[in-house]
Amino acid sequence: MSKRWHNVVNPDDIVEQYGADTLRLYEMFLGPLELAKPWNTNGIDGVHKFLRKFWRLYHNNENVFQVSEEAATKDDLKTLHKTLKKFEDDIERLAFNTTVSAFMICVNELNDLKCNKRAILEPLCIMLSSYAPHICEEIWKKLGYEQTVVDAVFPELDESHLVEDSFEYPVSVNGKLRFKLELPSDMQKQQVEEKVLEAEDLQKWLKNGNPPKKIIVVPGRIVNVVV
Repeated sequence: MSKRWHNVVNPDDIVEQYGADTLRLYEMFLGPLELAKPWNTNGIDGVHKFLRKFWRLYHNNENVFQVSEEAATKDDLKTLHKTLKKFEDDIERLAFNTTVSAFMICVNELNDLKCNKRAILEPLCIMLSSYAPHICEEIWKKLGYEQTVVDAVFPELDESHLVEDSFEYPVSVNGKLRFKLELPSDMQKQQVEEKVLEAEDLQKWLKNGNPPKKIIVVPGRIVNVVV
């Protein structure tokens, strides 16, 4: 940018059009903090859309504030704590751009889950307030708090919510992937083998209904059936 070429972007104009939070997030989203980055405002609309999606988590279709007191589901908690872990890991490296990406993924997943639960949205508001303080401050007041969100207790990471309960095994027959089978992640090798033998998808690959010559099970990774 240069005054000579008349291509200077005035931050005040961007704030006027999109808001200060959008500008803050966009600058952090451009790339690693320590590297030079080309300024291109074509992508700023995407960040603005993210903030609108975030706002809609707390409101119904008529834009009326609506947050549920229902208990969070396993999937809700997994999404929240996955984002919290990414937040904590990235902040140590000043990797703000990947944290913004994690927030975007989180909001999309919560939208897909149709989650408007206080147990999830309240800690999410606290987390995002470090990056987009103005919108989060407004939502914090709507959540019923008189003090600023800056003074809120930061949520604690609970990695037990990140443990997978099941694993989708890719099952190959003679080295070629034929089907997938979802099984409990703590299932023992012998149990996995038994479940694969019981699977209807395997029967059409067995020659004349004869049992397979060998089943190779790599727990938590893959199953290969030799016929």
